[in-house]
Amino acid sequence: MPAQAQARNQALPSVTVIGERVDYRAPDSSTATRTDTPALLTPQSIAVVPQAVLQDQSALTLTEAVRNVAGVQYDFGFNGSMQPLLILRGFPSTSMTSLGPMSGISSYYLDGSKVMGVPINMANVQSVEVVKGPSSVLYGRSEPGGLVNVVTKPVSASPHFGFEQTIGQYGLSRTAMEATGALNAEKTLRGRVSGSYNTADSIRDFVEDRLGNFTGSLAWVPDARTSVTATLDYSNNRYRTDMGIPAIGNRPADLPWSRQFNDSPYLSSAKTTTVKLDATHQLNETWLVKGRLMRLRSDTSEMDVYPYRGDYGMGSAADQTCSGTGNPLCRYYFGVRPQGRYKIDQANVDLTGKFQLGGLGHTVLIGFDTYRADKTGATYLQQVSSADIYNPVLGSTPGLDTSLTMPDVVDDYSRWTSIYVQDQVTLGHGVSFMGALRHDRTNAVYGSPGTEANKLSFTTPRLGAVWQFAPKQSVYVQYQDSVSANNGRDTLTGASLGAERARQLEVGHKIELREGRLTSTLALYQLTKRNRGAQVTVAEAPYYNVVTIGKARARGVEWDVAGRVTHQLSLIGSYAYTDTKVLSDPAYQGTQLPNVARHTASLWARYTLNDQWLAGAGVFAQGQRQGDSANSFQMPGYARVDAMVAYRFEFAAAKASLQLNVDNLFGRKYYASSHQYAQDWIKLGSPRMAKLTLRVDY
Repeated sequence: MPAQAQARNQALPSVTVIGERVDYRAPDSSTATRTDTPALLTPQSIAVVPQAVLQDQSALTLTEAVRNVAGVQYDFGFNGSMQPLLILRGFPSTSMTSLGPMSGISSYYLDGSKVMGVPINMANVQSVEVVKGPSSVLYGRSEPGGLVNVVTKPVSASPHFGFEQTIGQYGLSRTAMEATGALNAEKTLRGRVSGSYNTADSIRDFVEDRLGNFTGSLAWVPDARTSVTATLDYSNNRYRTDMGIPAIGNRPADLPWSRQFNDSPYLSSAKTTTVKLDATHQLNETWLVKGRLMRLRSDTSEMDVYPYRGDYGMGSAADQTCSGTGNPLCRYYFGVRPQGRYKIDQANVDLTGKFQLGGLGHTVLIGFDTYRADKTGATYLQQVSSADIYNPVLGSTPGLDTSLTMPDVVDDYSRWTSIYVQDQVTLGHGVSFMGALRHDRTNAVYGSPGTEANKLSFTTPRLGAVWQFAPKQSVYVQYQDSVSANNGRDTLTGASLGAERARQLEVGHKIELREGRLTSTLALYQLTKRNRGAQVTVAEAPYYNVVTIGKARARGVEWDVAGRVTHQLSLIGSYAYTDTKVLSDPAYQGTQLPNVARHTASLWARYTLNDQWLAGAGVFAQGQRQGDSANSFQMPGYARVDAMVAYRFEFAAAKASLQLNVDNLFGRKYYASSHQYAQDWIKLGSPRMAKLTLRVDY
């Protein structure tokens, strides 16, 4: 335990120490500006889910973390529960335009670096940040709805050891250990190691998730001006995806909670190694330089069986009985990749200066970024037996027979080189201005070997202003352009596809109450994305062509509040009104964007009963959502209630707690998400489930 913490324990009642340790206040975040600008002076909506909330809610997946944030919803995620596909302000966090296998597409940021298809080890997470709206001027390659940044636990000079064990229903178990501290007397060398293993089955037939993870970091901090940290992270994720249920008519089929149709004899897997090198050096009183190198390699095997109502006539005559109504369902090894490899190489340098010029305060950011992503490995398409959804015979599906189908081999890569500059100007009287500009040069391919790369370049602006009209209140306005993806070329004509672009106008109000312990952000926005992918069916079923001619709009209101209301009561809550419309599309014009409820809300509160006992509960609600891009079916709205109780106690020289969580307390059956291009992958929410967690911290 740090010496400062020991001193606080001696001077203050233990209940105060416990209260501070599990405060719901959002920690400082530099993600929205890449500078140390306070949230109150940032002209953009930001929500942070701190570690205290993650612990109290026993959040074991990223989806469970971001459900606390206004405007975040969910698409159908492949690759098990550890790799979700999120929707922010109406748009998925991954481009759904680019062709390619649907698996391995989950995208988020890890300590500010974009990764895709990588499982998330929540045991190593310090907080989860959600930056609303476009962020590509500073980060590039990001979808316009916003970005989710996972902040991992830091290396500390103070010694700490932690152990956590969670057990629950349906085979749930998570074991996690961590240790950090100085490695020499001068505390210039510091280290951190952590390891965890998650295992979970499901009420859903055949579904499994397994995730093992190890992280090791070594930091060199010779003085207050310099730090260098090297980190090695390895994860082994094995899973069988819950492929959901079909829609019958305009509603999800009325099936038992357990039923799903992916009985692949394989567990899919992703073995991922990430190496990062971070360096920071204060050049002088004015200038600070930061740099990062990241190298990621993932060996994958994606082997799920996909149920689908369309019959491509590739099986035996007895199996070609799928009428297209949703029952029976044909099933396929659809674009499976038995042996794949995914690579990311990224380098980034930021130079930040703070100075006075012309009587005005300036915070200047100059940055350089290069990013390379490659995916390799042949994919296969093979039809297997169909299933009657009301009386399926499953559990004996044969393995993939590569002799019965031709492999599909494509070039699949993306290259980006970018420079950006930003100036935050303090004008006086509580007014500040932000201007930023980014220039990208990029080339990308998704096509048959030898396809010519699609080379594009573009310049995007960002403008914002903040007026802090009271000591703890501000209003802001922001305009930003965005670039999300370079999709290569039209697979039929070879023509260059336009990059996906967007623009947003946002205004908002921020306030900090109770000496900053309670924060609120209210935002209004209009976001329009152009060059969206539009599917064009081709004669060679089951294939389709994608062209970038679509346009869609989302606009709405979002409110996020979090912090401590009283000494005993902390809360985190949100509300979002999201109105979406497809403005231009050859097939779906005038429809609403799928998986986006017009109204969503959440409220979680935790009450400290005394020095030892804590209790909490919350409700998470979504209205009715369209299930697919055609709006051919709807998922009904729902409200799910969770609850927890925790007992904190001393254990030898350690602080310990025993915590019981019950998710979906009233056993409400609900539908969490679907996939925008299919009527057969509707994912059910979790049933009532109890989890018991023991934590010990030295």
